[in-house]
Amino acid sequence: MGKVVTIASLVRVAARSESEFVESVLQVFNEEEPARAAEFFDRLNIPRSQGGEGLLEPLPVLEGESLNKVYTFDEEQSLASGIQRFLDRHERKIRWHAAHPSSEGVQNVLLLFRAAMMVTQLRVRRTHLILKSTDELTSDEWWIARELMNGTYQSFRKFLSYVAGDWVDALNQTVDREDLTEAIGMFYEFVDQQVRDLEEARERIEERRAELTVNPEGHPPVKPPIYFGGDVLGRGPWKQYWQALNARAHHFRESVG
Repeated sequence: MGKVVTIASLVRVAARSESEFVESVLQVFNEEEPARAAEFFDRLNIPRSQGGEGLLEPLPVLEGESLNKVYTFDEEQSLASGIQRFLDRHERKIRWHAAHPSSEGVQNVLLLFRAAMMVTQLRVRRTHLILKSTDELTSDEWWIARELMNGTYQSFRKFLSYVAGDWVDALNQTVDREDLTEAIGMFYEFVDQQVRDLEEARERIEERRAELTVNPEGHPPVKPPIYFGGDVLGRGPWKQYWQALNARAHHFRESVG
């Protein structure tokens, strides 16, 4: 049996480049040890000083057989917590760049945002997969599913708000428009596609929700509510959510296009 690569080693490799980030994510999921996957994201820290090549190329998709194998609900919750801490750290880096706007920092922000979008796609896909893994849920499992949904969509809204709001507005005050357009290119197309993908994913999850049954202890089985819960995910707030995302994506496109 080969030597197990330490999480510290995986984290160092993943921080070196986008391609190695993708390879490291696949490697940690191939190991089929949920606790290690959660720890990997909990400790992952892409350096603020790192730029990179190929940032205007289409985003890699985090996909593979190992990524389609879901854990238990509790393990998925632990993984989501690790991923959220990873995203929170990188939100703070975006805010740093918004406070220190420069043409030299553009590559950094694009790198961080690309990673955030890839991880968001991974999260929403795993939420759908775990809901497909069973037809009946306990109350606790339904609560976890709601939290997975809320965390994924709310986190992306915050990330987009910082990139397509605070950061790009600060850049437009300090960087020549032609230089900015050249540096960011057609990146806004990736943002637009991400919003469309998330809306389609939400529809698939909603279709699956309608097929499920929740079994509250000591009570008759019920259909899950028509919302996942939280401050954004009722019917009316969903409409507001998509309006907000599309407005931010439009602002980004107009600011750099």
